[in-house]
Amino acid sequence: MTAPLRAGDPHEVGGHRLVGRLGGGGLGTVFLGRSRSGRLLAVRVVAPELAADGEFRRRFEEMVASARAVSSFHTAQVVDGAADGGVLWLASEYIAGPSLREAVTAHGPLPVEALRALGSGLAEALAGVHAVGLLHGGLTPGDVILAEDGPRLTDFALARLWDAAHPSRTVAAAPGGTYLAPEQVRTGTTLPASDVFALGGVLVFAATGRNAFGSASGSDALIRVVDAEPDLDGVPAELLDLFRECLAKDPARRPAVGEVLRSLAGNPPDAWLPPDVAGMVGEREEQAGVHGAARRPGRRALLLAAGAGVIGLVGAPVGIWLGAGDAPGTPRPTPTPPSADGTSASATVRLGPATTIELGRNDTDARSLAYSADGRLLAAGALSKVVLIDPVAQKKTGEITFDRALGYVSALAFSRTDGLLAAAYTLPPDPRSREAGAREHGRVAVTLWDVASGREVVMLSCPSEGNLMAQAHTLAFSPDGRLVALGRDGRDSIGKAVVWEVSSGRQVASLPVGPGSNRTFGRAGSVAFGPDGKVLAVGYGSDLKGAVDLFDTASFAPIATLALEKTDLFGVTALAFAPDGRTLYGAYGGIAVWDTASRRLTTTLAEVKSRYQSLSLSPDGKMLAGAGSVGGLVLWPLPSGRQTPVSAGPTGNRLVAFGPDGRTIAVCTDTAELLAAVQIRSVA
Repeated sequence: MTAPLRAGDPHEVGGHRLVGRLGGGGLGTVFLGRSRSGRLLAVRVVAPELAADGEFRRRFEEMVASARAVSSFHTAQVVDGAADGGVLWLASEYIAGPSLREAVTAHGPLPVEALRALGSGLAEALAGVHAVGLLHGGLTPGDVILAEDGPRLTDFALARLWDAAHPSRTVAAAPGGTYLAPEQVRTGTTLPASDVFALGGVLVFAATGRNAFGSASGSDALIRVVDAEPDLDGVPAELLDLFRECLAKDPARRPAVGEVLRSLAGNPPDAWLPPDVAGMVGEREEQAGVHGAARRPGRRALLLAAGAGVIGLVGAPVGIWLGAGDAPGTPRPTPTPPSADGTSASATVRLGPATTIELGRNDTDARSLAYSADGRLLAAGALSKVVLIDPVAQKKTGEITFDRALGYVSALAFSRTDGLLAAAYTLPPDPRSREAGAREHGRVAVTLWDVASGREVVMLSCPSEGNLMAQAHTLAFSPDGRLVALGRDGRDSIGKAVVWEVSSGRQVASLPVGPGSNRTFGRAGSVAFGPDGKVLAVGYGSDLKGAVDLFDTASFAPIATLALEKTDLFGVTALAFAPDGRTLYGAYGGIAVWDTASRRLTTTLAEVKSRYQSLSLSPDGKMLAGAGSVGGLVLWPLPSGRQTPVSAGPTGNRLVAFGPDGRTIAVCTDTAELLAAVQIRSVA
C-alpha cells in the first residue's frame, strides 16, 4: 500500500519525483516515484548508515550496473541508480500489485494453475539474474509481486548487499529465515542452487499458506532448515516431487532453474490469479493512478504479437537490408551518412531474412557460440549441452550432452586444423571424493570433442581458484591447433589464462592477469591468439576497470598491457585480431581499437555505456559486428567505423559470430517465449 510522504522525506531523487511511501526495511526506504516522462518507479533510498560505508557503496555500484543488464519479463526492471553525494538510490519499474506474502495472508493458498504460473515465472526471473553473474541470496514471499500479467521478482540486486554490510552479523539474524538454504546456514555459502531452495520454500508458502520449516524464528528456524524435513502437507500431488527436490539438503541434488521452468511451464489462463487476489491488484493500480492505463503485455499477448508481426515485413534497400525475421515493432535503422568519398559506408551491406532456431524447451539462455572452420557447423552452449546447427540448412543436427556440467557450457571454440571442438563448463563438487580438490566448488573442465566421430578426445581440468562462483568465460585455439587457451577467474588476480598442449593434454602455462584479488565480478573474459600464433591476448576486468595483457607464446612471458580508463562491470569480454595482426579489437562495454605495433589505443567505435559484450570480425577484416544485452546488434564497416544498428530478436542479443566465409552471421537471442535461440542471416 502507498502511504503519504512524511516530514523529512525527500521529494526528488536523481531527477525522479517522489509521490509516496511504499515501505522500508534494513536497507532503507522505498518510495513511489515518477520519472520526468511520467513513468512510475519504485525508488529505494539506501539507509544513511549503509551509504556512509565505502565498501557498501562500491558493491552497490557494481550490483546496480549488473542488475541493469538482467533481461527477464518476470523481474522488476532496474532503470537507474547512483550515488548522489551522501545518498545512494536505486530506481526500478513499479509493479502495481500485492506481494505474495500479502496475497496469501489475506486470501489463502493459490490454486494449482496459479502455482504453475508463479513458479515458472520466478524460475525464469532467477535464470535471468544468474545469467549476469548475480545471485538473489535472500528470496522470500515478500520479494514477489503479483501483477495482472504474471509474477515479478524484486530486490534481486540488493538482497546480498545486506550481508556485505553486516559481515559480523550471525546467520540467525539474517533476513530470509526459513528460506535460507542449508549451505547458507552452515557456511555462509550462497550458490545458484541456494536460490532454487528459496524458490521451493516460496512455492510451498504459496501452496499451503505456511513456511515449509515451521513458524519458528531465529536459530530455532535455522536448525529446522538444516536438520528437519519440509512440511509439504497440502501441496498439490502433481507438484509434490518437484517441491521436495527443490528443498533437498544437498545443493547438488536440487534441479537447476531451467529444469524447474521446464517442469512448471504450460499455457496459463489469461486470468492467472484468483478473483480475490486480482481484486487486490486492481486496488493497487487504482491507488497508484495506473488503473486502465496501458499495461505491459502478458505472455499470451507477446506470443500473439510475435506471430502476427512476422507477416508482411519486407527488407528495405537503405543501409542494412532487414528481412522477415526481425522482431515486431522494432525501428528500422536510419541510413548511414556518406563517407568522405561520397559513398554510403554501408550501402553494399545486406542482411537476408533471419531464421530463428530454438535451442531447447528448458534452455533460457545461450552462453557461447562458435562456427567450425569449414562453416558446416555452428555450436551453441546451452544448459549442460552443446547444440549443433547446420548453418546452411539452418536447422539443428544434434546435441552433445555434458552430464557432469554444473549449469551452462559457458565457452566454445573450434580448432581450424582438425575439427576439434573445445567446450568449457564448471564441475560440481563431489563431497564423497577422497581427493580434497574434487570436493571444492569452482573447478573448471574443458572437454575436447571430435565432432565428426562423436568421440570425446580428452577432458582437461583446472582446480578451484577459491571463488565459489568461478566460471570458464572464453576459449581459443592457436591458429595451428597446437594450443588451446581458457580464460577464467583467478586467485590473487582478476583472472587467469590457462594454456594446454592439445596433443598431450599437458598444461603449459597458467597466466594471472590483473593486480589485486578477484572480487565479485572479476574475470579473464576473453582470449585470442594473433594470426601467426606468436601472441596470446587476454582481456580482463574488475571494479569497472580492465585491460588486455599480451603474452609471447614461445615463453609465455608478458609483452605489454593495453590499458583502458574505464570498462563496464565485466571488463574486456571479447577480442579479435585483424587478419594481418596489426589491429586488435576489444569489447569492454564499448568497442576499442588498438594498434598492436605501437600498443596504442587508436580509437573507440562505441562508448562503455553501449554495453557491448561480444564482437566478431569478418574473415576479410572489412566488417566488425558487436552485440550486447542493451546495445543490440551493430555492424561497423571498416575502416570508416560508421555504425549501423540491426534489429535481431525481441530482447536483444548477447553473442555474435561471423561465418568463416563471411557470408552468414549468427547471434544468440530469445524467442517470444523467452527461450534461448540462435538467429542466422546471410550477409551480402
